[in-house]
Amino acid sequence: MRLASTRDIAGRTLLPRRRLVELVLGRPEPVVVLEAAAGSGKSTILAELAGRLGTTVHMGDSAPANGDGIMLWDIPPALSPQALPERFVAGQGRIVVAKRPEAHLPGLPRAVTYGRAFCLGTLDLLFDTDELAGLVGSAAAQRMMAASGGWPLLVGRFGGRLPDGEVLREFLGTEILEPLPSATLVGLKDLLAGGTAAPGDEERLAPFSRRGPEGGLVFSVEALREPLAAAIDAVLIGRCREPEEARAVAEAYAARGRMTEAITTFQEAGFLDLALATFIEATDRFFIYYYGPDAFDRVLAGFPIEYAMGHDVLVISLALQACKRGDVALARRLLSERYGEAANDPSKALVPGSSFPKEFRAFRLVLLIYEDVFFSDALLEQVFALLAEFPSDAHLERGSFYNAILEFYMRSRRFAEADDVASRARYHYEQARAPILSFYIALHRAIMRLMMGDALTARKHAVDAAGCLAATSFDSPNDQRLLTLLKACIDYEGGKPEPLARFLSLELDDFSHGEIWPSLIEFALHYGSQALGEHFSTIAARSFLDRWRVYQVSNRQFREMIEIREAAVLQNGNRWQEAAERLGAIQSRISKAWVLAACDELPRLTDRDEIALALIWLRHLVNEMPTRPNLDRQLLAMLNSLHLTERQRIGLGIWLAYVCKRQRNLSGARALLQKAFENASRLGAVAPLAEERMFLTELIDDKRISEFLDTSTPVRQVVRRLRGGSLPANALGAKMGLSRKETKILLMICEGGSNKYIANTLGLSEATVKFHLGNVYRKLGCAKRKEAISAARALGLVT
Repeated sequence: MRLASTRDIAGRTLLPRRRLVELVLGRPEPVVVLEAAAGSGKSTILAELAGRLGTTVHMGDSAPANGDGIMLWDIPPALSPQALPERFVAGQGRIVVAKRPEAHLPGLPRAVTYGRAFCLGTLDLLFDTDELAGLVGSAAAQRMMAASGGWPLLVGRFGGRLPDGEVLREFLGTEILEPLPSATLVGLKDLLAGGTAAPGDEERLAPFSRRGPEGGLVFSVEALREPLAAAIDAVLIGRCREPEEARAVAEAYAARGRMTEAITTFQEAGFLDLALATFIEATDRFFIYYYGPDAFDRVLAGFPIEYAMGHDVLVISLALQACKRGDVALARRLLSERYGEAANDPSKALVPGSSFPKEFRAFRLVLLIYEDVFFSDALLEQVFALLAEFPSDAHLERGSFYNAILEFYMRSRRFAEADDVASRARYHYEQARAPILSFYIALHRAIMRLMMGDALTARKHAVDAAGCLAATSFDSPNDQRLLTLLKACIDYEGGKPEPLARFLSLELDDFSHGEIWPSLIEFALHYGSQALGEHFSTIAARSFLDRWRVYQVSNRQFREMIEIREAAVLQNGNRWQEAAERLGAIQSRISKAWVLAACDELPRLTDRDEIALALIWLRHLVNEMPTRPNLDRQLLAMLNSLHLTERQRIGLGIWLAYVCKRQRNLSGARALLQKAFENASRLGAVAPLAEERMFLTELIDDKRISEFLDTSTPVRQVVRRLRGGSLPANALGAKMGLSRKETKILLMICEGGSNKYIANTLGLSEATVKFHLGNVYRKLGCAKRKEAISAARALGLVT
């Protein structure tokens, strides 16, 4: 292809290099070598020397014959030159040689060693601003330096302006890049990507680089970024067509820490064993935490499945990939195909001294995070025995061990132990320089504090998590969504629902199809359903839960969690009978009958789901029969449990205050309510109070209780924020002139309750139920049951 015009802005073919000509002529050494890359102006300097000396430039693979004065020798790029004649090394004549760095000139090293040769490199031949200013003026010099970086090719031949892109790419590829070794090309790619190159590459990477403020090389000619990147890729792709050249390229990538490119280059060239060795060197299954999920997927996709299933490290990595995508079933299948069915039995896979390799057992422990496995004390003892198999400096393995244990401690509400193992995990991850893993620990700590109802401390951990994520070298959209959700939930705890509502509207779909841990889904279910139920509708909250129900269809603990949250949503929507029916369908020993009969057994519950089920039944009883004998004693017993979160304690305190008021124990109700409000204020958590609005409204509307609460400034502030929210159904009923009992009967007929069912539930006769129903019809202007139900829905009494 024909190159573009070679005239410069002044109309001359090339800009003069007087400074360099004078330098060459003034050197005392008999041999002066211009050893520079193509386009550096070597031939221009020789031409100027020839004009000054009245001689010609000799071109060829051998030195010019004997003659008078200074000899000028231009070695063409395609030739391998013969040795430098001995007479020049001995000082019997002078010669100026122009050659490229890759051209080996025999005899030159000896001349340099004896001090008989002086070499000018590519950097020496570049224009500087002062030199250009003397030739074209200051303003033009600034412009030309910005466009060319002082590269003589662009300064002299194109006046500082780039030629046609295709022409330039071809020139860069064939003339500049092709002679460079693969390691230098990869270094140049680093420069283009915004990285730095080693100072040792300074000559080879000129004029594309300059020294940065910290001493490393940074890219200097912005206008060349795009054509140069295309030219580099074309050269490397061409080299990778030959297996041995491809191997050299891959090794160059690996030497510069570009492990993803190294592995994929090995794979494309068919060097699978070398690709696997590089993958293991790059921290194998932990690769995802250093190079990102996209790189992890690319690397794993390059191993044929038949090859991958024959290597432990690849099977474990594929299983981790499945977990990250939310497909735990696939992870289990991969492990069973490689290790047998016993791999999916934790009691066999994690037993000390088992035949399974320790790397598999370490990952098998991590897999427990995603599975529906009860973490017994016996299993915990086995797990801690595994830790001893890893040395103290195996930071990634030890950090992951503590990370897995953290999830189980959080599930069982052992928050002190959870905080301890979180600190240990964080230490190891920091030692391993894995900020994304430190992010997960900070995220867990924030979630744990939210579970405890401590929104203020949760916010501090969220700031820490954001810092860790910002320090991560790759983009991780799902982790960014986790952080966004966390911050939104903390804001929601503080009484700001807008960020959470925005997240649920815009990002929920992408979030729900990513990696999910039990503690994470628990807090997502709780906050999402509460926010949607409170600020939108019961239908919206139930639809939200249904989406999770479909997604987690195979996991019992998630199913039970979803059923309990749906019951709470129905209760908050004054659909108590329907909520009771949903709870009754859960297969558990914690039934309504069990809770009715229990008292001392309640604080002895330790399982998270059993505690949640007992609490939701107690909440039902508080609404259904607040004056029932022994109910206050049951609530007090549950309040003494060591396994409750602070959020749960706040809720229990409100229920107990409501029962005390209904049982005419006003002083007890006031004290309990004040304590709940003070705790919520101290922790910065308003959301637990908002969820109990149907009980709180009656309590704080009582004049004697509200006057007592007004004596505390923090409580008064919390009450004011709660009063600003929407009224619950019992308050709406009062606005319509309905008594508390009439409102409750109206709600029960809206749920399809018969007169007989209502009578049995409320402890009334059927005649009394009919009497109250008559009052309801009269006050609502209705004549029959169907009209009353329609009126209740229109008024917002039920949702």
